[in-house]
Amino acid sequence: MKHVLVLCGGRSAEHEISLISAKGVLGALDRSKYTPLVVGIGKDGTWYWEEEASFYQGEIRADSISLNTARPKVSLAPYVSAAGKGSLQTSEGQSVEFDAVFPILHGQYGEDGTLQGMLDMMGVPYVGSRCGPSWVCMDKSLTKAVCEKNGILVSEYVLVGDEKELSKKLPAIEQLGYPVFVKPSCQGSSIGVSRVTDRAGLAGAVKTALSHDRLCLIERAIIGRELECAVMGLKKSPKASLPGEVLVSAKAGWYSYEAKYLGGELARTETPAKLTAELTKQIQAEAEKIFTVLECDGMARIDFLLESATGKLYLNEPNTLPGFTPISMYPQMWEASGVPYPELISKLIELAFLRQRAV
Repeated sequence: MKHVLVLCGGRSAEHEISLISAKGVLGALDRSKYTPLVVGIGKDGTWYWEEEASFYQGEIRADSISLNTARPKVSLAPYVSAAGKGSLQTSEGQSVEFDAVFPILHGQYGEDGTLQGMLDMMGVPYVGSRCGPSWVCMDKSLTKAVCEKNGILVSEYVLVGDEKELSKKLPAIEQLGYPVFVKPSCQGSSIGVSRVTDRAGLAGAVKTALSHDRLCLIERAIIGRELECAVMGLKKSPKASLPGEVLVSAKAGWYSYEAKYLGGELARTETPAKLTAELTKQIQAEAEKIFTVLECDGMARIDFLLESATGKLYLNEPNTLPGFTPISMYPQMWEASGVPYPELISKLIELAFLRQRAV
């Protein structure tokens, strides 16, 4: 029986989403193969040794769930044992070994390569991409630069590093045309993102984005369909699922954090998406290409925008640690592709061991 360390919570603005994802993964874990060990990371970075039945408090909603911090603290030993296992040490003196890590840590300090670098130094297997690809995929400006060099369509954009740059870059921004989306470069779940319809809204949107990151992107809005595709496998042999579609209500206007997690009927998803066989194959091929170009491993959700006016398929963004919440598209797309949730989780863990053996 393999012991899998499930890390959840974290220091990012997606802390609550991580807790909901962790509950989903734990519920789908095959207990005949794996025994979970749960560690919750507080918003201040403190690690807690959790009981699976009580690692969170409140309802399974982004606006009410919280980590149970009334638990012993725990630290990660900076090495693997001779048996190839990682080790945890609790503040109560307990030592616990594990075979692999499933990091359900969305956003900064979890999805951005920082944790992955530490696990690489330890030599312990973990689910998802390594340090370098994780960082590139987390940083939208780097993602765009790499993908553009490899012939992948991305929406036109302008980078702004501080509020003082806005006036200088205003002509380039207005060449994009309105509406535009203003985003933190390193953030997820639409946190800090604003849809701006005129010049008057730019300054406030840039200020909001820069409150979450050192750099923001101002992108031309692609009007059309929002499509997603799940990818699984090692970087040289990825396999794409059937695509899904995000359908946003007229009231919501766009797929904001509120529409995703708090809005009820503001948005819904459809899996598989209603697409022609030709378009389905195009999206799958492009998703696999992006996965390989960015050197991802294990899993990624690749988000696309299909422009209505031109029929062009644009990369929106890749997500190397996609959500596993009840509304998350990654497991839904694999379910629609014939891979049930429990089998999906097992496959992702097996890929972690497979990659480690190949090193």
